[in-house]
Amino acid sequence: MSTWMLLLSLAAIDILSIASPGPNILLVSQTAVGHGRGRALLTGYGLLAASLVWACIALLGLTALFEVMPSLQTGMQIAGALFLVYIGIRLWRSPAGPMVEEGVAVDPHATRKAILRGFVTGILNPKSLTYFATIFVLFVPADASLELRLSALAVVAVDGLLVYGLAAFLFSRPAVKKGYLALRRPIDRVCGTLMMVFAGKLAMF
Repeated sequence: MSTWMLLLSLAAIDILSIASPGPNILLVSQTAVGHGRGRALLTGYGLLAASLVWACIALLGLTALFEVMPSLQTGMQIAGALFLVYIGIRLWRSPAGPMVEEGVAVDPHATRKAILRGFVTGILNPKSLTYFATIFVLFVPADASLELRLSALAVVAVDGLLVYGLAAFLFSRPAVKKGYLALRRPIDRVCGTLMMVFAGKLAMF
């Protein structure tokens, strides 16, 4: 398989992995609806940073650590599950009132919090570890050239920007936000419940 075909195949599988239902895409979508496109994009940047960290770990062969120390992977799964439960509880307890409009000055640390929330969610998501340790490495073997490794990282970056950017754009549209305002409490609780369901699945992964 040529390098271009390999990278195109990786891009397609990576996009499907990012867009498939899970904590990451749900977090971006809910943030876009509840807090606007800007906050959702920042959350997506945090998730993308986490993906790049996992990709670098996979390329460096450090995932072998989890084979030698399975308790480390178990600990990450538990931490990830607890964090998703925390997000779920926050969504369940969210106020029913109107959301903060984009462009209105609120928490001066909102940017950092949004990026950090995305990063922590992505780094503690065992699904990310599984994807990069099993599927991603198939396209970038241990003897891959530096050019291929850097190209694979670029694919991960571009795919993340596209998928999370598209989700932030679609779910922050006025019609979607208007519908969300009318049903904010039940929608947030559904999202919170899904986060807890994901947490349960990750804990038993």
